[in-house]
Amino acid sequence: MSRTYVPRLEDALVAEAARQTHVIWSGGRAIDAHIEAQREQLRRAGPAILRYTGLVDDTGLVAGIKRYGIQVSIPGGGKAPGVGIGAVFTRPDARGTGAATELLRAVLDEARAEGVALALLYSDIDPGFYERLGFVASPALEHTAHVEALPSETSLEARPATAEDERWMLETYDASWDPAWVRPARTLEILRYFRFRNHVDLGWILRQGGRDVGYVLAALHDGARDDGAAPPPRALWVDEWAAPGISREDVLGAVRRIALAEGAAHVAGWLPPHLGADPFVATTRATAIPMALALGAPLSTIDPGQTFFGSLDHF
Repeated sequence: MSRTYVPRLEDALVAEAARQTHVIWSGGRAIDAHIEAQREQLRRAGPAILRYTGLVDDTGLVAGIKRYGIQVSIPGGGKAPGVGIGAVFTRPDARGTGAATELLRAVLDEARAEGVALALLYSDIDPGFYERLGFVASPALEHTAHVEALPSETSLEARPATAEDERWMLETYDASWDPAWVRPARTLEILRYFRFRNHVDLGWILRQGGRDVGYVLAALHDGARDDGAAPPPRALWVDEWAAPGISREDVLGAVRRIALAEGAAHVAGWLPPHLGADPFVATTRATAIPMALALGAPLSTIDPGQTFFGSLDHF
């Protein structure tokens, strides 16, 4: 039976995709609530950032993928469009027929035709499946530290961040990275969507000498997260911080104060290599492994040692 690639599923097929994936990704929600959550994600994002794609045949939806429109920074400091691949599934009776591979290839071919530079996914299965399609895995580390292990002194003050700070956060984030790295390069709309999607509820602006010098984005957690992370009880999960020109010790001192004020006993997160040293303890995670595929000019290869995608951008 022939199968057809549908680049944007209509609402009835979105609901069917949610029904088929309810047992995997519902997070304990009832099936109707899970369907509505998928619709809300699509509404919040808009089709430029998120759409459901799928393979259909005469029996209905065979396989599905959430296709994200993202932006990435490429070596040299330039920016390029990327495609995010999430929620890959195949209907149980169609497994073993190559449906997932067929759909992935259709999405990647479409992205190449649109001039997209990079495909990104977070693998929860054997990475070998995606490696056979050319994807390259980057280190997947989870970092944890007890609050009392962080520096007790800091020259920084912190104030709650507001929506008016978000454009400045984007500029500060870009300024904090070495231009040789492949990493997220967000628009304001992308930042706001992923803060909503990943429940990044809290933010602080770091100040020194009366001026804004950095920020911290975080959320309190007391158990497993949607992305598969399992921070310790009463943890401040730091999705991201950026403070160009400010020492790591100064920032960690501010993070300690924030964590204590929020009643957290631990600080955890998926930190980039240059931020994840002592006092953090790093463990390799078995899920949400970031994997990237170069789709052509202006990006021809992926260096996993200089590629980073964290929990804020997880899908």
